[in-house]
Amino acid sequence: MAQIFCCCLVGGVLILLGCCVSERRIKDGLVLSSEKRYVVYLTKAPLSPQKYDAWICGGALVTPWFVITSAACVEDVRHMYVIAGYDKYVKPNDLNKDKCTKSKKKKVVFTCVPKTYNLDYAKIEKWSSIDIAVVKVESAFSLSDETYNTDCSYIPATISVNYDPKYQEAGIDAIVMGWGHLSKWRSTKEREDWNQEKLRYASTRLYSKERCKEHYSAEMEQIIDKYMICTYAAGNLDDKGEIIEKAELVADGCVYKKVLIDGVEYLQCAKDPNESSDDTRRNLDNVTVMGNYTYTRRNGICQNDHGGPLVTWVGTHEVLIGVASVFRVKSNLECDGPYLFTSTQCNGVFLDCVLNLSGKGSRRQCNLSPQERGFDIVERKISWINHPDGPAENERIEKIRLRPQIPIGVYG
Repeated sequence: MAQIFCCCLVGGVLILLGCCVSERRIKDGLVLSSEKRYVVYLTKAPLSPQKYDAWICGGALVTPWFVITSAACVEDVRHMYVIAGYDKYVKPNDLNKDKCTKSKKKKVVFTCVPKTYNLDYAKIEKWSSIDIAVVKVESAFSLSDETYNTDCSYIPATISVNYDPKYQEAGIDAIVMGWGHLSKWRSTKEREDWNQEKLRYASTRLYSKERCKEHYSAEMEQIIDKYMICTYAAGNLDDKGEIIEKAELVADGCVYKKVLIDGVEYLQCAKDPNESSDDTRRNLDNVTVMGNYTYTRRNGICQNDHGGPLVTWVGTHEVLIGVASVFRVKSNLECDGPYLFTSTQCNGVFLDCVLNLSGKGSRRQCNLSPQERGFDIVERKISWINHPDGPAENERIEKIRLRPQIPIGVYG
């Protein structure tokens, strides 16, 4: 087994700590064949105290005003833009050169994270705990603006947030999306931008938490249990929600047997009832079994996929079930699973207290004290008034509103 290192970013520098895990990628992903109009990315303002190269985080548009992403993204960089309606990654220094990002980028003016969140890159159990955030932009994204079709890729749309535990159970098929690196963590000496130009996705399958915890330190066990969704093997849905591999038709009947794949039991049709299930288990880290088929695909997240949406289908509708948070890095700097996503359902009260999407239920809990509801919220307003890019739209409007009015008929 390859040795695994724990990686962290300190001042933009990658440090190998010689432990077991890492953070922030779509690993060996595929270019999307369908529009994912709710997927956005957060990019650093070119003039920013942070000196990170090629900084990008993913996110999901859940209302015209609000994006759900990871807490590590918003705690790390102060002045950020949200890019929606565009499947192309634009480098921070080129934002005003690209037709879409020049006119459609939105300044982030408000961030909200659980108070217990602690951005300490040297301790994964700190920064990965409740790694979820809500950000607000300076003005609402238009969900009917036709100029997105000519200037960008498509008109932005919102996605529903999942609060139902049954859609995050082991064995559920899902996809994860982002613009991050394909397979490896960029070394400290590498200055080239490894982000992908086009939005990519990976098909994946939700993994047993008990099996997942075997790959992580004891300090991570409670965090995985309370807040996370885990994935490992490749899933069986493409980006349209259609089955990739269908069960083979059988003419003369078959005997079903249980096959254990990555901690999840599946029924497999075996023509020979005496065949051992072990005969079909080959390279199980990347094997998926459906019907008579056993097939292999790559999957997962990698550097700069942090905050990217994990999505599944409820009927014909896509729902957000988690945001990308943690993966492991091998000694050769290759990104590896199991992959951890912060669950929307496990943080449902926090999200609904900020977004109030359900219109019921948790609003009563929001009015309770932090001790009674079990968490507190840290809200941060971000001012652009003194930033070289100029004030945010809400600040310009407020300035006009507060401007002294000259009485009609009075002219100095």
